[in-house]
Amino acid sequence: MADTGYPWKVVWITGASGAICGEIARRLAAKGVKVAATARPSERLDALAASSPNIAAFPADVLKPDELKTCAAKVEAELGQIDLALFGAGMYVPFDIRNIDLDGFRKTMALNVDGVINGVAAVLPNMLERRAGHLAIMGSLFGYAGWPGNGSYGASKAAVINIAESLKLELRGTGVDLTLISPGFVDTPLNAAYDPKKKLFVMKKERCARKILAKLPKRPYEIAFPIQVEGFLKTVRDMPRFASFPVVRWFIKATGA
Repeated sequence: MADTGYPWKVVWITGASGAICGEIARRLAAKGVKVAATARPSERLDALAASSPNIAAFPADVLKPDELKTCAAKVEAELGQIDLALFGAGMYVPFDIRNIDLDGFRKTMALNVDGVINGVAAVLPNMLERRAGHLAIMGSLFGYAGWPGNGSYGASKAAVINIAESLKLELRGTGVDLTLISPGFVDTPLNAAYDPKKKLFVMKKERCARKILAKLPKRPYEIAFPIQVEGFLKTVRDMPRFASFPVVRWFIKATGA
């Protein structure tokens, strides 16, 4: 196989019909990487697969563990062992304290959290057995600190961050690496319902994909951006709460976020 410029021959991506993961899939395929694109059946998934001979659609529901395990096995049977698994299925639902969307909260937690661990369970045993592999989990900087209107999404990503930290500790010495990807606001349909005036340092999907793929081959624990949002939210997280809450309120008032 020709050198792709990346350390992976086969990459499995869940949530592949989404904006960020779809862009990553296209960029990998353009370099000759075989990409297994997984999402629920849709025209977007079909269009992604049709965009490159190096992208193949493997439809599956990440909320169905057995279906996802069967999907991963099919990918390896048809394309070869999965070198990198990127778990990117996710959703955002606005959180209004005056009218809490309980159904939206449950769906967000299920897709953003269960969808990740179901994917990990589908590929990790084989990676551990061959002592090689790379897991990449899509988190969010907004999982590091509470933020108004973000109760559902932020809670789900906080859980994802904890999962990633726990896995990283346990994977030491196994030959399997893990990377947590923590973007801030990206201009995608996922957060289209969020007030545009409150999106801090919003980034285009193309730039987001470029930043991820520039760093992911080095297998860092975390890829986080933009630096301004990362710095602020992680500083707030580390502050005592009697100080952090006033700081967040001041920042929101000062910036209109």
